[in-house]
Amino acid sequence: MPEISVQHRAAALDNLEPCESFGEPIGALPLQTAMGFYEGESFKGQVYTGTWECEPGTMELNLDLTEFCHLLAGHWKFTSKAGVVTEVRAGDSWVFPQGWQGTAEVLETVRKVYCMMVPEESA
Repeated sequence: MPEISVQHRAAALDNLEPCESFGEPIGALPLQTAMGFYEGESFKGQVYTGTWECEPGTMELNLDLTEFCHLLAGHWKFTSKAGVVTEVRAGDSWVFPQGWQGTAEVLETVRKVYCMMVPEESA
């Protein structure tokens, strides 16, 4: 029987590890670290959860997944290919819908908890 997965005090974790870039960097690659705490199958693909942190920088995103995020710290600005600007700060939650494209500019080091839902064809 499955059990609950917990990652305690995500805002205070001090053992995040370097990870692959979330998106293609525009300019210098910002340092990105993460620590997952759950990986499993969902109804139509894979689910990954964890905590992710990124120093200031800009990345281009072309997402083949859906991701729920809650920002624990920092300031982030997203600009979609259509030119819609969305800013998030600590305490905000949002969803990157599958297929979202644009730029993500980290203005102040960000730390988020996330749940990525990767469809079967992309997993």
